[in-house]
Amino acid sequence: AGSCGASPSAHPAVFRIDVHRKENAGAAEKAISIHSTPEGCSAACRMILDIMHKEAKDTKTADEVPLKILAHNNFVGRLIGKEGRNLKKVEQDTETKITISS
Repeated sequence: AGSCGASPSAHPAVFRIDVHRKENAGAAEKAISIHSTPEGCSAACRMILDIMHKEAKDTKTADEVPLKILAHNNFVGRLIGKEGRNLKKVEQDTETKITISS
């Protein structure tokens, strides 16, 4: 179980984070699995991104912090939306570029 450095009382959502270190041990990227309710997963993602952003600022790396999310195939259609509307809205509202691999 992980609280990403914050006290559990500060974040009532309970979640478990697994960092897959042994898979692709030499790879530059590691898969992270978050197990919780949708609210808990969102809270964990925000906390992880805050940590990544702080690290990027401290090390003066790129302004953009890449984040890759694995989504189950059952959800990809909903993410994209009819004629790509959902994906376009997320990109416009957040000023991001999102690609979904085929």
